[in-house]
Amino acid sequence: MAPSYGRGEAEVVLGEAFAGRLPAGVRVSTKCAVGNRAAREVLPLLERSLDESLARLKLDRVDLFFVHNQIVPDASTDQIPGTPHRLFVEAVRPAFEQLVARGRIGAWGITGIGVPTTIIATLNDDPAPAAVQVVANLLDSPGAMRRYDEPPRPREIIAAAYHRGIGVMGIRAVQAGALTDALDRQVPEDHPERRDYQRSAPFRVLARELGLASSADALKLVMTYYAADRLPVRTRLLLEELLDDRT
Repeated sequence: MAPSYGRGEAEVVLGEAFAGRLPAGVRVSTKCAVGNRAAREVLPLLERSLDESLARLKLDRVDLFFVHNQIVPDASTDQIPGTPHRLFVEAVRPAFEQLVARGRIGAWGITGIGVPTTIIATLNDDPAPAAVQVVANLLDSPGAMRRYDEPPRPREIIAAAYHRGIGVMGIRAVQAGALTDALDRQVPEDHPERRDYQRSAPFRVLARELGLASSADALKLVMTYYAADRLPVRTRLLLEELLDDRT
């Protein structure tokens, strides 16, 4: 969940659906966008956002509380919106640790779509987050969420998290619609999602060859068989054509 998902409506729906009594094994996360602000404002902001989210969710705590914006190099905040790494270290991370110690959240995490060098450094620092949200799609593409010059490097971010035992929450599995049958909105020809949709044409061919109703169904099937090394030769060639064109 996140306050910005439907301006709080997503949290309201979950709260109404479960009335504060989650089924066994269900875990809930929410987020707060910190941005760039004075260090003294960080803890009050996180607490206020958490209070409002918990009220909508009808819960006493959440299992995971994420920073809902990019963590960026200190010198780049004029060009890239987000939370400067120094502010994260000096104020955001200690605030999260306080919330964990007080039992208000189970653990905290970061959004791993910022400048990869900074994200990997954050994962390697202590205390480490419990989880990181990382782009996980066949194109290795964050699409329009990429606001930096470095290559996205999501697999390196996932590897860094794995090395430290940090949980990974995959996001943008179909790259904002680029890996589906058709984009559900009008975007300009030069828009990142439009370009990714054009690049993923082999994937739609693959879906048709597999006789599946949608690219989403093909995605699930292909990833299962690809991991097990059981793809037919023609299917593997189509998939490799797509993967080779990720850059």
